[in-house]
Amino acid sequence: MAIRCAAKALLVRDGQILINRCVSSTTNEVYYDLPGGGQHPYETMEEAVIREVAEETGYTARVLRFAAVVEEIQDSTELREKYPDYCHRIHHIFLVEPVDDTAALPSEMDFQQQESVWVSLSEADSLPFFPTQLRGRISELVQSSSPVYLGSEHIGVPFCF
Repeated sequence: MAIRCAAKALLVRDGQILINRCVSSTTNEVYYDLPGGGQHPYETMEEAVIREVAEETGYTARVLRFAAVVEEIQDSTELREKYPDYCHRIHHIFLVEPVDDTAALPSEMDFQQQESVWVSLSEADSLPFFPTQLRGRISELVQSSSPVYLGSEHIGVPFCF
């Protein structure tokens, strides 16, 4: 088991944010996630977030600043055995912007990702996000002038597996 470092993006353009719409394979419920994923060996977090945004959304992005950090730990013994490298994650969240207005086709969509959608910041604040510490705080993270620690959470009921 390893603690997985992930880079996530608050990809903002014209007062909207691009987020991933996902459907749980266990419950069929819709949830939302920020574009992003695991850091590769010898890759900086900034490089990871730019690569992940391109893979999942097709957009080339530029990092503006570090925005937040959040930790999640999966408590399910079954999931810990099945996915040992995904059950303890630290998400490093960056505010990024697209380099241009057009996107290529995504090359590697995230697990359970159905599509990427642009929504207003206020709409994003009302959506069911994972990690749950993002819920109701998207606008705050985008508008904050300094990074925010969102805390740690033990997850009992998984949506994202």
